[in-house]
Amino acid sequence: MELLPTASSKSRIQSEAGFTLVELLTVAMLVTIILAAVFPKVHSAYSAETVREARYVTLAYVTTARAVSLQKGLTTVFHSANQEVWVTADSNGVQVSYRPVVKLDSVYSVAMSASGDSIVFNGRGIAVGLGGSQTISVSKDGVTKSICISALGAILQGGCVS
Repeated sequence: MELLPTASSKSRIQSEAGFTLVELLTVAMLVTIILAAVFPKVHSAYSAETVREARYVTLAYVTTARAVSLQKGLTTVFHSANQEVWVTADSNGVQVSYRPVVKLDSVYSVAMSASGDSIVFNGRGIAVGLGGSQTISVSKDGVTKSICISALGAILQGGCVS
């Protein structure tokens, strides 16, 4: 003998399917608490990464300016002003753009500060006119990374020495 489900047992099975409002609210609260705990760490890591990227671009531009002066025997200039970096090279007495302008504040949302507006490299890769070492710093949300260029134009890996 086979028992067939009755109409009352079918409605009971259907009404028990799904989640209650209390269960859904509990899960939503747990997800919110976990996200609130994780967000500061993720935001801090993101800030540190954007500062590293901005420092890397700035370092690449300084390195490019010095390398072009060495390889081509040209006077090149690394510019760092108004939250922007770019490189120009002397072409028969006229400074022409060698690397395009990068706006660090809009591309990486960082603030840049430099102890000078530019570094001029002569045709032998030596910085001209620097009274001492020059520091370029990029920062965001309390994270700061710096580049130090010696009075002769060398990039100092250990940082500037007072």
